[in-house]
Amino acid sequence: MSEASAILTWPLLVSQLLIFGTAAFVLMFAPATIGEGRDSSPVFIAIWRALAVVIVIVSPMLFIAMASGMAQMTWAQVLPVIPQVARETYAGRLWMWRFGAVALLAIVAWIPARANLTAIGLMAISAILTLLGSMTSHAVDKGSFAVAIYCVHQMAAGIWLGALASLLMASRRADAAHQRIEINAMTSRVSSICAWSVAVILVSGPYTAFERLGWNLKLLSDSAYGRTLLLKLAIATPALILGAYNRYRLVPTVADASVRTQLVRSVAIECVLLVAVMGWSAVLANTPPPH
Repeated sequence: MSEASAILTWPLLVSQLLIFGTAAFVLMFAPATIGEGRDSSPVFIAIWRALAVVIVIVSPMLFIAMASGMAQMTWAQVLPVIPQVARETYAGRLWMWRFGAVALLAIVAWIPARANLTAIGLMAISAILTLLGSMTSHAVDKGSFAVAIYCVHQMAAGIWLGALASLLMASRRADAAHQRIEINAMTSRVSSICAWSVAVILVSGPYTAFERLGWNLKLLSDSAYGRTLLLKLAIATPALILGAYNRYRLVPTVADASVRTQLVRSVAIECVLLVAVMGWSAVLANTPPPH
């Protein structure tokens, strides 16, 4: 496993999926006012621009780390052969497409436009980036269907995180009365989105794991890939439990001010857990599956 690749994959993965999830929320799931409101739009656009900057900075570094791992060279040694890697390898050619998408993402994020129009562009481009990333993942060894499932798995995680992050953004509004109305309007919708996202993850995740490990459960403890997967599940499980607690215990009584405060705190913890899960996903993506 390349430690540099795993470390760099984490912020890139989180940024891409957070853009995808929040843009999807603004376009398809949010109350009608969230993409239009005087206060909400600048918040989303500022977040998207910051995340786009992260993607622009990290992407070339991750490509160099990937090329370094492929050539078994240091970063300094691999730089002269980067054009060759880009031309002559499958991963390199896909990365050239990724760089084009990254440049377009940055342009769309920074062009002044209505939040809804920006969200359309960013959602589409981040989906393309997620697909291109899936096409260089371990799933490619198992065929197109496995790549599609892996991509859907990541997008579902992005929608889960994006919906929660959007709720947190609404909770930070200065106008307390507006905050109460908006959170009450958003909460049940966010809860439903997260439930459907989790359902997709609970189907696609085991399928992806089975493609790597098969029926040999001993590989969970006897391989680096299996142990990393167990660590990822160890963090994902509390996130699932906390999400269920929020949905079935707090959401039904969110109109109560004390419950609303507790829900916001709980959602923040859930977001932190999801970001940590994505960190282990980055490690897993850079850990060779057992053969």
